[in-house]
Amino acid sequence: MTPHPIDIILGMEKYFISEDWKPLNVTIPRPLGFRVIEEISYKPASEWKGESKGRYAVYLLKKQGIDHFNVINEISKILHSKVHYIGIKDTNAITEQIIYTENTKKIVDKIENEKYSLYFLGYSDSKFNHTGNIFEIELQTDDYEELERRIKKLSQIKYLPAYVGYQRFGTRRPITHVIGKMLVLRDWKNALDFLIGYPFEGESEILKKARSEYMKGNYKEALELFPKKFKDERIALKLLLKNENYLNILKSLQTPLSFFVEAYQSYLFNKYLSRIMDPKNVDENLMIEIPTSYSKCDEICKEIFREEGIVNADFKVKELKINVRSMVRKAYTRVRNFDFKNKKISFALDRGIYATIVIREIARDDPRLFT
Repeated sequence: MTPHPIDIILGMEKYFISEDWKPLNVTIPRPLGFRVIEEISYKPASEWKGESKGRYAVYLLKKQGIDHFNVINEISKILHSKVHYIGIKDTNAITEQIIYTENTKKIVDKIENEKYSLYFLGYSDSKFNHTGNIFEIELQTDDYEELERRIKKLSQIKYLPAYVGYQRFGTRRPITHVIGKMLVLRDWKNALDFLIGYPFEGESEILKKARSEYMKGNYKEALELFPKKFKDERIALKLLLKNENYLNILKSLQTPLSFFVEAYQSYLFNKYLSRIMDPKNVDENLMIEIPTSYSKCDEICKEIFREEGIVNADFKVKELKINVRSMVRKAYTRVRNFDFKNKKISFALDRGIYATIVIREIARDDPRLFT
C-alpha cells in the first residue's frame, strides 16, 4: 500500500509490515490520551532515586498540554537557577521527565498547579542514563476488531524503521525541512516564503489569510493578522516593511536556523531508509549517515542528493553561521514492552524515536488524525 501523501512529503515512502491494510481511522484524544514517561536506565523517571547530597538537585516534572519551554522558564525563575533537561517532551500530552539544577541550596519540595507539578527527588553527582521513553496511548476507532488484529501483528515484530517522525517537520504545516533545503541552496527569499507564506489546509482561517496576504505582497495586512505567538513571521514582516534584505532578515529570526537544516537532513535520512529497508533482513546495528556534502556520500546518498538537486550544496551555511554535523542514526529501532489492553497501547522506544512511527504502521491513514 502506498503511504499517505504527507508521509511521502517527509520521505517515509514505505511501510515496514508487509500487509495490504486499508486506511484505518485511528484518533488519539489529546492530551489525556497520550502519555510520555521519560525512561532512566530502563525504568520510569518517577522511580529514580536520589542521594542525600550531590552536585545537582533533581526533580520530577509532570505537565499536561503545556509548552516545554514556557514551563522550564517559569521553573527557572522559581528555583533561581538554570534548569537542565534531558529531552523536550510533547506539548499536547501528559508527560513525566527528570529536570535538574545546580542550585542545591534553595530546594523546593513540591509545586502543584493546573499547568504542571514538580517534585524534589534528591541529589546526584552524575548525569542520567536516558535510555528512551515509555508511551501509553489511547486509540479510538470505529473498527476495534481490525485495530486489535493489526496490533496483534505489530506485537510479533521486534523492530521498526527508525524514521524521523512527523513532529520534527511540523504536523499541521510540514515544511521545516523545505526551509532547510532553501537555506542549504542559499535561496534566502524562498526560505522566507516557506516560513511565512504557503497556507496549509490544516491551519486556522486567520493563519491561512495571513499567509495568503504575504504571498500577495501585502506585508502590512499579513503582520496585522499573524497572532503574537508567531514571532519569527512577525519579525520577518516588520523587517520586510523596512525593506531589509532577505539574508539579514533570516539572521534576525529567533528560531536557530540550524533547526531547519537538521530537519532537511532528517528528511534525507527518511528517504535513504525507505530505499534500503528490508523487513526480512534487519540488522539492528545498521547505521545511516547523511553527510554535509555530496563528496562524502555513499552511492545511495549520492543518488538522493542528485534527485534533490543539492550536488553542489554545502550544509554548513557560513553566511548564517550554520555549522551542522553529519547526521548518523540507526536504521532500525526495537519496540520494547509492547502491550495492549482496555483500548490502550503501551510500549517503550529508544531515545530519539517517535511513538507516531508505531501508530503510523497501524493506522495507514492521514497522520493529522493521530498527531
